Amino acid sequence: MFKVTIEELDRKDCLLTLRLNINNEYESGLIINPYDCFTSIISNPTNSSLDVLYFTSIIYATDKVIQRVDTFDNWSRDIEVEIPVSNVSVWNSAKDILKEAIDFLTSDNWIFNFRELEDISYFERKETLSLNINVEKICLFSGGLDSLAGAINLVDETDNILLISHVDGHGAPSTLHSELLSEIRNEYSTKNIRQASFHVYTEDEIKHEGTTRGRSILFHGIALFHAINLNINEIVTPENGVISINLPLTPSRTCSNSTKTMHPYFIKKFEEALSLLGHNIQINNPYLFKTKGEMLVENRNTDLISKLATKTLSCSHGGGHTATWYNRNSLNCGYCIPCTIRRASIHKFNNSLDRCNDYGHRLKNEDIKISSHEKRLDLLALAYFLNKNLTRAEVKREIKLMAKIDDIEEVTDMLLRGYAEIKQYINDKADDEIKGLFSCQLA
Repeated sequence: MFKVTIEELDRKDCLLTLRLNINNEYESGLIINPYDCFTSIISNPTNSSLDVLYFTSIIYATDKVIQRVDTFDNWSRDIEVEIPVSNVSVWNSAKDILKEAIDFLTSDNWIFNFRELEDISYFERKETLSLNINVEKICLFSGGLDSLAGAINLVDETDNILLISHVDGHGAPSTLHSELLSEIRNEYSTKNIRQASFHVYTEDEIKHEGTTRGRSILFHGIALFHAINLNINEIVTPENGVISINLPLTPSRTCSNSTKTMHPYFIKKFEEALSLLGHNIQINNPYLFKTKGEMLVENRNTDLISKLATKTLSCSHGGGHTATWYNRNSLNCGYCIPCTIRRASIHKFNNSLDRCNDYGHRLKNEDIKISSHEKRLDLLALAYFLNKNLTRAEVKREIKLMAKIDDIEEVTDMLLRGYAEIKQYINDKADDEIKGLFSCQLA
């Protein structure tokens, strides 16, 4: 059992910083650093909004600092964490539902205990600002291709948008967010498009867990923080259905490294918990029944998507490149599962945009070395899954094995279309040695 206690420390700007103590053996600082949020968007946040922001930040940080290799099965962790909040009784009412949601998200066993904040509030500020912001929609803006497509659709149909970003060194850098946002603003110069960006990070000298299953919950937390303060009853979280459902490709990937933050089961449980906390806010993914390729093909501004698609980051390696990459200047490795789905979608949308030079690796054996190198593992897992040639009924069964969800018929149809996109991409772009891994019909 990993017991995590939270100590309230000093303030960074106007927000409280925390320290996580794990089993009295090692510690990590937790810093939440907003960019312009309290000077241009929100003047005085509510205590309940800060509770949500800090709760999701603590889950994110705890998931990072406790390594799975320290457990009996090298994966599932027993974590008991005591979290300070402004209203203990309210949070206790949501404790069981929160556990169901977070257990599913990270494949761990969580125990939540809540205590009163020692300080008056997570937030402190002497001056009071008079802010005037008009927001109709709040949308996650991660720097990835899905969030770009979703943001463009919203901006195209709505005048007042708040885009939510998070920087932590693992995903897209803030410069990428800025470049994409600048292009969107140039295209829609008459629209009111704002961005709220947070840098939430840990300060320590310990080795971090690499799977980061809980990372994406922080995007929800930041978006919900703004929704509560701005009285918005919906946040838009764009993600294609194949990644949202994320069926395990092999038996060993049943607890896949990829997050399930947009899986409909998690969303349903998290919304139930929010309701118990007094927040009736919908977490809406309009693209659950869409493949990634369909998100691009059906976008409201395909010209802008064509211009920006290759500038986004989808890679599971978080933009990290090494000397072994074919193109060391690329943000995306080109061979991991998210990159493969990304490339298949761009190939479906506009084949000419899927350029090998945009990736760290071509879909060639000379780059990936399928006979020996660890880079082959993603391709082998993908081949293993697709070679099973699952029928529609078998795909449906795999969905049910993960969790009970609504709209299973539509989800099943979407997954089959998504797998067909990947097969077509491999057939058209892979060399013969990589194609040889696949016994299924590729085209």
